[in-house]
Amino acid sequence: MAGGRVHFGTFDAERSWRPPDLAELPGAALRDPGAARSVDTMDELLAAFCSPGDLLVTRHPIADGIRDGLAALGIGFEHHRTGDADGETVERRLAAAPDTPRLFAGYDTLEPWAVRHDTELLTDRLGRGGELPRTAAVAEVNSKTWSNALVRELGLPGAGRIVRSTEELASAVAELDHEVVVKDPFGVSGKGTLEVTSPRVLAAVIRTLDRQADRGRRVELLVQRRFDGRRDFSANLHVARDGTWEWTGVQVMTNRGYRNHVVGPAPDDFTAFLRRGGYPDALAAVAGALTRAGYWGPAGVDSMLLTDGTVIPILEINARRSLGLVALTLDARAAEHGLRCHLSQADLKVPPGRGVADIVDGLRRAGALYECGRRPGALILGGSALASPGGRVHCALFCPPDEVAATHGRVLAAAEAAGMTPRGGGADAA
Repeated sequence: MAGGRVHFGTFDAERSWRPPDLAELPGAALRDPGAARSVDTMDELLAAFCSPGDLLVTRHPIADGIRDGLAALGIGFEHHRTGDADGETVERRLAAAPDTPRLFAGYDTLEPWAVRHDTELLTDRLGRGGELPRTAAVAEVNSKTWSNALVRELGLPGAGRIVRSTEELASAVAELDHEVVVKDPFGVSGKGTLEVTSPRVLAAVIRTLDRQADRGRRVELLVQRRFDGRRDFSANLHVARDGTWEWTGVQVMTNRGYRNHVVGPAPDDFTAFLRRGGYPDALAAVAGALTRAGYWGPAGVDSMLLTDGTVIPILEINARRSLGLVALTLDARAAEHGLRCHLSQADLKVPPGRGVADIVDGLRRAGALYECGRRPGALILGGSALASPGGRVHCALFCPPDEVAATHGRVLAAAEAAGMTPRGGGADAA
């Protein structure tokens, strides 16, 4: 297997980077056990990055229907499962397992979802700590405090204000006439994001933060104007250790609130519009700043086009892999067939005895399962652990852009035919 790569990692890395002494916004501390289980099993989405000769490490087995669909795309890999133990990360399980050095031997490249404290524990144990950036640098550049400072340094539109007390919070909100979004420095996919649009909401937030401050926690929040957005999008970069970088693509997102729902490739005319407007210059500045901070690897830059035509080039920076990168990687596989790939998801209530195999079978019976080629269809990428009472599936929609909604509807129809019903809620790790 010499030359191969090892793909592994625990999603929701932001929780591991977040200092434990930071005060939390109202509602941020509430954890949905079902949503947490869904995030814990998202590691199987890393299969999208695999090539024959690679090793994929996940917590749990991967359903046959999912592996068969990946094989139809030419995606093959060796597979190792760590099992689950009291919520331990995959990285910590690997670090503690006596056979991990043998398992990783012969693979040249380590490809984690994100570098977190437990990743460093693992690589140091393997004697491969120099292959990945150190956790302290990774945590720093993933903070919205850091990215907001970069926006201010570059003089770009969209800068917010970092506040470190409830008095500063009240002042910042008043300056913007209660038309603000308050963000936790390490929030992701809507978690740790709160609209503050009235004095009553602000008072409730201040009460919550003051109670935590009385217990010794510190306040650190980003206050931004609530933007009137027309389109959410993100750029995917890869930054090499020597500072050279590559812009690997632009993804557009359809969001529900502040949570990502569908992600797919940007239209060519939109990418051309961004190039004309100097967007690549902002990306070059991000790549340079990441390098100076000691980070290299994949990065996503979240951005927004406002209704007045203004581009906010840097809303936040995710210095890790992302679901957008998953979609971009699969999109490249479909390009030769004239199709595009959009990544979507469905949260489902599941009756006893049903699971992801029923959805795959339903798609196959309906002629809606993507089998590689020019005929549109859907593939289930994640959801091996789907079971009663419910959970989440991730799917790749291979179709022309104007057929995304219809193709996603076929996934829901296959689930409903198996007695499952769509539901809202849940947390993401985009």
